Amino acid sequence: AGCNGYIGNELSNQLENNNINYIGIDKTKPKNNNCYQFNLVDKKSIEDIILNENPDYFFHLATHSALAYKNNLLQAFNEDNSAIYNILVNLKKTKKAKLIYFSSSYVYSGYEHKNPANEKISLFPKHNFGMAKLFFENLITREYENNIIFRLSSVYGDGNYLHPNVIRIMSDEAIKNKKITLWGEGERSMQFIYIEDVVKNVLSVTNLTSGIYNLCNNNYLSVKETAKIIAKFFNVNIESLKEKTEGETLPFMDNQKLTESLNEDHFSNHIETLNKYLKNLK
Repeated sequence: AGCNGYIGNELSNQLENNNINYIGIDKTKPKNNNCYQFNLVDKKSIEDIILNENPDYFFHLATHSALAYKNNLLQAFNEDNSAIYNILVNLKKTKKAKLIYFSSSYVYSGYEHKNPANEKISLFPKHNFGMAKLFFENLITREYENNIIFRLSSVYGDGNYLHPNVIRIMSDEAIKNKKITLWGEGERSMQFIYIEDVVKNVLSVTNLTSGIYNLCNNNYLSVKETAKIIAKFFNVNIESLKEKTEGETLPFMDNQKLTESLNEDHFSNHIETLNKYLKNLK
């Protein structure tokens, strides 16, 4: 679900490249013949497709963005809640499919301890998006035990962005305006993950037991540090807009549970993949 989105589209491409049968769902016009166009709030459509296809895995990536939750909490929550209700009700009838749900690092908003955030800590998210994601995590865990929940950090890489992150925004500005502007001093720290690393880990779900996993790389750079890398690559200058307020810094997430569970590290060197991505943009 969400096969036309940024991660969903890349996941679909890899499934096709590896000759793995799948059915895609998206509320926008489908790109492939084996994808259906409908909204997950449509009870009849989601019931028909789950019961007729009887899937082994159901990947749920079709949710509203952090920005949507910031701008209109009630509308975003209502639609996402209706969608996940319809999915759970029908998956419970199959008693077979493993549900893979994409949560977010925003569940850790408000966690101010110096220790890295792991999957065991108690959470009281301040951000609307984090609050909603944590609610859905708890709902899934309680109602459907055959699940894997990924708490995803900021994703970058080639593909069709619906909501570009800071790396893409700064890169586009460097290319078009020959400069990069930072809000405030650029002290906000962010944790990134390369799109190919996301897909590698997601396609390893067959080796994971049910539970919650942080899906993130080990980098943790300030926006200013990231801007310096991009500015150096494109040979442009950085300007600080001191009057602008920076975004929230989320805590550093620990990915040890995922790497130990897979007995393998599916994470690339961040600087190498970032430069690879910038080269493709250039």
